[in-house]
Amino acid sequence: MRFTSLVVVSLCVVLSAPVLAGNVAVADSQSAILATEVAKKTFEKLNADMKPQRDRLEQLRKDIAAIEEKFQKNASVMSDKDKRELQKQAEAKINEFKGLADAVQKRANEVQQDMLKKLIPKTEVVVEELRKAGNYDIIIEKKNVIFADPSVDLTKKITDKLNAAK
Repeated sequence: MRFTSLVVVSLCVVLSAPVLAGNVAVADSQSAILATEVAKKTFEKLNADMKPQRDRLEQLRKDIAAIEEKFQKNASVMSDKDKRELQKQAEAKINEFKGLADAVQKRANEVQQDMLKKLIPKTEVVVEELRKAGNYDIIIEKKNVIFADPSVDLTKKITDKLNAAK
C-alpha cells in the first residue's frame, strides 16, 4: 500500500512537471470586456434609455413606503373598508413595481447579451494573438487562480487590444 502511494505521488509529480514548467499567464476576461469603450458606451446608453423606468421605480418605492407608514400610523383608527382599500393600493403599486423591475432587468440582460455576442469572438481572437505573441502555453482565467504575479496578467492588454480593434 505504501509503495503504491509513493508510485502515484511520483507519477503525479512527473506528469505535472511539463505544466509547471510552461509559460503561463492569467487574464480576467469579464473585466477586460467590461472595461472596453464599447461596453462603457453600451451601459451609458442603457442607463440613459432606462432613466424614465428607474425614476418610476423610485417613485413606486416611495409610494409603497408611504402607504406602509400610513397603515402603521393609522391602522388602529381605520375602518376595515379603509384598511382593505389601502391594502389594494399597496398591492397595485407592488405589482407595478415588480413588473417594471422585471422589464428593466430583462432589457439590461438583453443589451448585455447583445454586447457579449459581439465582443466575445473578438476577445477570443485577441487572447489567441497575445498567447502567440507571448509564447504562452496556458492562459488561465484569473478567478481560478489563487495567486499570480501581476506581470503575467494580460487583462489590461486584452482591453487595450479590444479598444484598438473597435
